[in-house]
Amino acid sequence: MNRIERLTERGILPAMKRILLKLTVFLWIVGPAISLLSVLSNPARASDIASLSEVKPVTSCEALGNVDLAPAVGAAVHGQKAAVLDTPKGKFCKVTGQIAPAISFEVDLPMEHWTQRFLLGGCGGLCGMTQVGVSNAGACVPALNGEFVMAGDDMGHTGSMMGLAQGEFGKDPQKRIDFAYRANHVTALAAKALTAAFYGQAPKYSYFVGCSDGGREALMEAQRYPEDFDGISAGAPAALFTVQNSFYHAWNVRGNQRADGTNILLQNRVGVLHDAVIRHCDTLSGVKDGILEEPRACHFDPVWVQCAAGQSDTSDCLTAEETQAALRLYKGATDAAGRPYIIGGPLPGSELQWALPATARGESMSQGIAASAIAYVIPLQVDEKAADLTRFHFDDASFATMTKLAPLYNAENTNLRPFHKHGGRLILWHGLADQSISPLNTIAYYQGVQREMGAEQTDSFLKFYLLPGVGHCGNGEGFPQVDFLSPLMAWTESGIAPNAIRTEKTAQGDGPMGPPPGGHGKPPAGGQIHMAPMPSQPYARPDAVAIASRPVYPYPYIAQYVGAGDVNDAGNYRPVKSPVFLPMTFASHATLLIGPDNQKQYGVRDGKLAVEDTK
Repeated sequence: MNRIERLTERGILPAMKRILLKLTVFLWIVGPAISLLSVLSNPARASDIASLSEVKPVTSCEALGNVDLAPAVGAAVHGQKAAVLDTPKGKFCKVTGQIAPAISFEVDLPMEHWTQRFLLGGCGGLCGMTQVGVSNAGACVPALNGEFVMAGDDMGHTGSMMGLAQGEFGKDPQKRIDFAYRANHVTALAAKALTAAFYGQAPKYSYFVGCSDGGREALMEAQRYPEDFDGISAGAPAALFTVQNSFYHAWNVRGNQRADGTNILLQNRVGVLHDAVIRHCDTLSGVKDGILEEPRACHFDPVWVQCAAGQSDTSDCLTAEETQAALRLYKGATDAAGRPYIIGGPLPGSELQWALPATARGESMSQGIAASAIAYVIPLQVDEKAADLTRFHFDDASFATMTKLAPLYNAENTNLRPFHKHGGRLILWHGLADQSISPLNTIAYYQGVQREMGAEQTDSFLKFYLLPGVGHCGNGEGFPQVDFLSPLMAWTESGIAPNAIRTEKTAQGDGPMGPPPGGHGKPPAGGQIHMAPMPSQPYARPDAVAIASRPVYPYPYIAQYVGAGDVNDAGNYRPVKSPVFLPMTFASHATLLIGPDNQKQYGVRDGKLAVEDTK
């Protein structure tokens, strides 16, 4: 008997064959995954951006003041002026004007080193001011050098970004339309016409970058005007605008109040709640740094930090009243059967960012947002008395009233096929500690796009990132400093899809998105929803010096420490799939507002909003 026969007789060879077969199948299955992880681990590089030649102006700056923009924008343009703007990045031709009826715009065109790109920056809150600028681009060389034609507009009205008066433009139906979707579109048309007149050619690539309402505006462009932009970055989008600015923010106020209107949970108390969350929940990053990589996996009950009955010292625990208020804020308003009206509330780990009142009779930023929107902007009919949130009812009738104009304001159309057909690229992102707009909203929208277009097709033009510990458009305990413009440009211009993206932490107060430090070097409790606007300028602000870095990966992957090397170095992390079961299920009233082709075109007839016949 030879050796092969002996091995066969003893059952060793068949066993080895089975092992080899299993190994082959394993490698066949795991191989693509290993390849995927390798791709995911490869960070986007600034060098991936296309090198485009500079184009010189073919006419004077003064001449742009006389360019007839009406044919391009389809409306009269008033007060058009052009003047040379001298900046540290060189001279720009600054063109200002007003597109009828009242959309104020500014377009800044480089006079020395234009590299064939155009960028329009979104506006936060309810806008009301004209500013040129770009966020999340502090490491993007062309943006830092002022190589873009850059534009901005006031969304069709002037006024404060915050406060009750911000929504008074809602009295004018045309201004509602301009704010909802028209203003950025016609500003883009005007900017492109000025670009063609100044340089003798149109932009080769056009970009839109925005966060908060700017994120809603970004998605609105992709959905309603898919040919306006080639690359779009949409951060923390207020896409579910009609529900977000009513049921969500109004509940942040009312759910935290006693019957007499005094506030229960205050700014100086959320630290107790936050510390308990961090003690209870695994960070899932492999590093005990208090930053939850996947807060959806944290199942925390505020009751666990409730003070014992009769306990007099409540400095390290919550009273029963505070505990119930926290539960209400996490959950959001529900109907009589317990079904939520909103997609989701703030996630565990976001507590230090909650915009709560400082005193029992103080007001939070949610108060102004909800009061203004409910009184002037969201419902079909203006009702100034509705600014008194004690009059607001969290019921089906109110929900129907607040969502009547969802086809006007919301950016929840999941059919992005026209944008994809145009060749558009979209980066969608959200901070997981966002206190103003729940990241669950954006997850629900992303899943909606996948359902409508298929996961593979969606992945071919849309990448989605969640930033652990990052608040609304920045701030927080996480790593809020990030350049999304460079990977967007590399994808749009060179076909290099973004994978790992480097995020950074700076010393508190050093960066444009960093608040002054609170206790123990943490951001102060009661984080502000909207930061002060950055100075208007046609180039990006450079990033602050980073003290730590960490990668973020396309959803649903999270970053995990490899177990060796500096935990503050992004290079020492790898992508692992989220432990959260996917897709998530959202059984809420607002879920029905997410879907394909759910937007309408509006006009003004007899002084009132009217749906236009687009056939």
